[in-house]
Amino acid sequence: MMRLTFIILLVAVSSVFGQTQKSRAALEAEKKENLERIEQVKKILGQTQKEKRTSLSQAQALRRQIDNQEKKISLAQQDYDLIQREMAENLATQDTLRLELGTLQKEYAEIIVREAKNSRKLTRLGFLFSSTSLTELFMRYKYLQQYSENRKGKFEKIKNLAEALKKRQAELAQGKVRQANVIQQVSEDKKGLDDLKQKQDQIVKELTSKEGQLKTELKKQQDALRRLNSVISVAIAREIAARKAEEEAKAREAARKKAEETARLEAERREAERRKAELAKSSGKTVEEAPPPKTEAAPKREEAPVREPAAAPTRAEVATVATGKFSAAKNKLSWPANGFISSQFGVRDHAVLKGIKVDNHGVDIRTAPGAEVRSVFEGVVLDISEIPGLNYVVAVQHGDYYTVYANLASVAVRVNQKVSGREIIGTVAEKDGVPEINFQVWHNFTKLNPELWLGSK
Repeated sequence: MMRLTFIILLVAVSSVFGQTQKSRAALEAEKKENLERIEQVKKILGQTQKEKRTSLSQAQALRRQIDNQEKKISLAQQDYDLIQREMAENLATQDTLRLELGTLQKEYAEIIVREAKNSRKLTRLGFLFSSTSLTELFMRYKYLQQYSENRKGKFEKIKNLAEALKKRQAELAQGKVRQANVIQQVSEDKKGLDDLKQKQDQIVKELTSKEGQLKTELKKQQDALRRLNSVISVAIAREIAARKAEEEAKAREAARKKAEETARLEAERREAERRKAELAKSSGKTVEEAPPPKTEAAPKREEAPVREPAAAPTRAEVATVATGKFSAAKNKLSWPANGFISSQFGVRDHAVLKGIKVDNHGVDIRTAPGAEVRSVFEGVVLDISEIPGLNYVVAVQHGDYYTVYANLASVAVRVNQKVSGREIIGTVAEKDGVPEINFQVWHNFTKLNPELWLGSK
């Protein structure tokens, strides 16, 4: 009964421990990713601060860093809670191991006592040679062998359990140290968060005094984005119209061929009727109207049939395949540039101007000066335009999906060029004194949140 209780306890503890290990792996991965974001923002913030000029870009970067720092503190608190659960699980496992160790030690002691009593009565050799037959001798030998193995097995189990218990005790001690480190780290992170908020307040205060200038710049940006929206919408509409025209032309060509085939068959039928009428006239017989000729009755030819070359896939067929591939890559796309998202998708509060909302149709990615911008997936370059306020803009088609790369200083591709994933399409330009691109994902005319499509770096 005690052994059964131990097994149940061990299975329960192992199950919980396995779940905790999964949680630990996920938490560590999230912590690592957040730390990388913090380092990226810190690096680029250092570059902008060298300019000795307060800018909206600095305010946006600081806001992102504050978000990252708050995330770091939240993850640290989750880490503390997880350590607490791990320690509780270790305590439960330790109690279970102690219970089993005590049981095994008791059983082993009983074996030793029983063996000592038996040795006084009869030696092993005496026990064997007191057998009355070879069969009994063999059976007694096997019994002694199993008895010895059982004793050895008990000893090994005791040894392993003692080591496991020692390991759990060490992990408990480490858990307490880790908890203390987390508490200290959270304290330091909160101080760092306060420093960031003070810097942000200072920058916002300085920029608020330039409210008129900020509103003028915001209007220019909004005008540029409207022009971008118009350019991409026109390009997509042109592509959809071209697909439709191609499908209509294909349908007209099929109808023409069908009409020609119908006319050919009718001409053959009439020719057959004429010949039969002439033959009947020459023989003096009345002829019934000839039925339409059967195409399958035509004489077989020995030469191989002529095969028409396979028709090239239409734009619509190519788009259907490309759409499926791109759709399957959701949350796996490579990043167009190495950096961090300084402005997220959708309608949000302006970083400085109170009561003002800004609508971002994509995400702004802050990167290094002169950084290469790459296609996130294979596709075909649909459009290249130059828009005041956004420099060069490249749109790449992926079937019914489109990716847009705005604010490029140079372009390395041409319209209708096929590009592969990670292929260089240009270099980043500066906006407000910092290198930054605007990246968008469209599904036909609907703008999607790029963060849901980009994979981890």
